[in-house]
Amino acid sequence: MKYSLYSSLFLAMISTSALAQEQTDRSMDRILAASEVRPLAALAAVRLHEGKTIYQYYGGFSRLSDQSSSPIKKDTLFRIASISKIVTTIGLMELVEQGKISLDHDVSDYLGFPLRNPDFPEIPITVRMLLNHTSSIRDADVYVLPPDKPISSFFDKTHKAGNSDYHFSYHDGHPPGTYFTYCNLCYGLVGTIIEKASGERFDQYQKRHVLAPLHIDGGYNIDELDHPERLATLYRHLPEGYTPTVDGFPRRSTTNHSLATYRIGSNGSVFSPQGGLRISLQGLSQLARFMIQRGTVDGVRLLSEQSIVAMETPTWRFNGHNADCPYPVTAYGLSLFVLTGTKDPDGKTDSPYPAYQGGLKGHLGEAYGLHSGFWYDPKTGDAYLFAADGFPADEEIHPGQYSSFSRTEENIFQTLAGVKP
Repeated sequence: MKYSLYSSLFLAMISTSALAQEQTDRSMDRILAASEVRPLAALAAVRLHEGKTIYQYYGGFSRLSDQSSSPIKKDTLFRIASISKIVTTIGLMELVEQGKISLDHDVSDYLGFPLRNPDFPEIPITVRMLLNHTSSIRDADVYVLPPDKPISSFFDKTHKAGNSDYHFSYHDGHPPGTYFTYCNLCYGLVGTIIEKASGERFDQYQKRHVLAPLHIDGGYNIDELDHPERLATLYRHLPEGYTPTVDGFPRRSTTNHSLATYRIGSNGSVFSPQGGLRISLQGLSQLARFMIQRGTVDGVRLLSEQSIVAMETPTWRFNGHNADCPYPVTAYGLSLFVLTGTKDPDGKTDSPYPAYQGGLKGHLGEAYGLHSGFWYDPKTGDAYLFAADGFPADEEIHPGQYSSFSRTEENIFQTLAGVKP
């Protein structure tokens, strides 16, 4: 009798779990098919709890052709956009721990050319300022240069104050270190500093010293991916149909050919340290465990707990007038958003779902029709990871109902968190 009772309870638990999984899958199906003005191309999402995977969803296609489509899988590699910044910073922090880089040192000494905002020539721009977007450097009209151009040319005298190609804040009264403006170029500079300090090419350094030790498939150079067949094409879903934007097939990259004469330490922007990492949801899950477990995963310690805490600790907080940013940001560490549940520069909350109580750290990604999320809570071991591809044109994207996230991102968060809208 006792055995029968326990068996019945066990079967009931299994049935309840299967029903919850089915309901969550249906919610994800609806997000994929009807969250935007036109269906998304792909949606991949993972939820961790206590550092363990408790839910996975993979829907849509990674590559579309006239004859067939390739399904999304857990090892599909996405150009994950600005989540790349976290992995770039992990590589940098290794060099900090080795004493080769200091976060509060003048970047001019590492780069090999003077880098100062002409409005504030006496104030050094530090590595920390590059990482937390307070350097007073601006993206301007372009922030990536080809291999034959030194990154110093972004700041030469051909770029005049007030022009669209000028890469400093101009007469706004905000000295370096005081004002947050999101800047991708800063991470091109970080990549260059990594090359200078390590003597290795950025993409190869990151693969050898970050991705390989953590057993993460992927990289910043598609010509050197171990599994290029896993690479997803990113799309915009426009009125005329799904339009490839990056990583199309067949591959047309000429990166390695153009790098034949590249000089290490001259221009790390080539590899898009700010957004060019190709990684899967499987890889993001591994990365989340690494952050949750304070710098170690699968018996491999890559960073000290102190370095992880330094990345997570806000070095800038929004006070109502010290930021210009379209993203849901109220506090920022070293490449990490800290979602506080308060109002951001757009006057909206940075809460990812209703009744949010704080605790999540991480980063969003947004480029080439893809929106991605890497969010984790080190105290609970929870993580919300996703890549959604095939967004329409920017002006057609549905805004969030209660936050500066898009409505699709809000729906993904709510579904993964099990929260009703």
